[in-house]
Amino acid sequence: MTALAGVLVVVGLPIVAVVGLLKLVDALQARRAHVIARQIEVTDAIHREFGAIVAPIVTRARGGWRVTLALDPRDPHAAAVVDLAARVFGAAATVEVALVASPTAERRRLATQNRERIASAMSA
Repeated sequence: MTALAGVLVVVGLPIVAVVGLLKLVDALQARRAHVIARQIEVTDAIHREFGAIVAPIVTRARGGWRVTLALDPRDPHAAAVVDLAARVFGAAATVEVALVASPTAERRRLATQNRERIASAMSA
């Protein structure tokens, strides 16, 4: 009887462990798919209203959602985009919306100023 119990433990334990790990991986993939679906939902809503002005990044944060927008806070559409991103999740959800100035926009602005300075220095 103890030999049979030993065989069951030796054979059954790895099977239970593998099935448990597969269930864990499945749950993690489902959670990631839910985050991706929410990101697509927010992106589609913004693109429908304002065109392709920004692509949000959606993550889970503190029991709710965090939407990061690479949008300059001085942009005239910034407040409306933030409001729309929060409305997509509904009133019951906890949503943080963060505006992050795009580093490429700042570089682009600096490059334009440098070209203008060079042009004015060369003409003088």
